[in-house]
Amino acid sequence: MEDNAPAHAHHAQREIYSLWNVQRMLWPPNSPDLNMIEPAWPHLKRTTTVRGAPRFRSKMKEAWNKAWWKMPQKKIQQWIERIPRHIEKVIALEGGNEYKEGRLERDSRVWKGSTYQGQALPKG
Repeated sequence: MEDNAPAHAHHAQREIYSLWNVQRMLWPPNSPDLNMIEPAWPHLKRTTTVRGAPRFRSKMKEAWNKAWWKMPQKKIQQWIERIPRHIEKVIALEGGNEYKEGRLERDSRVWKGSTYQGQALPKG
């Protein structure tokens, strides 16, 4: 199941799928990501860029690996446990892509996307 993103459309991948007769599911672009790994990517990005993006590829790779292995099991479990709620919402919308997975109806973050590079986020 892939959403036609460039990473899923590489010619080598198409050749391998053809070679093994892998049938791809039709999946519209901008559909909700119901995969449990998806919330990890923004988490890793926030974790690795809290003081600005690493300037060197080696440092970036090191930061991502460190963040991956330090990811709290509790956070991973929360991502897994929210999947049924997301599925219920998608079913209620009859498969429409109006659903924005992630946070509940109201965003309770104090900073709401403001940039605080190199600083601690405000408590609240």
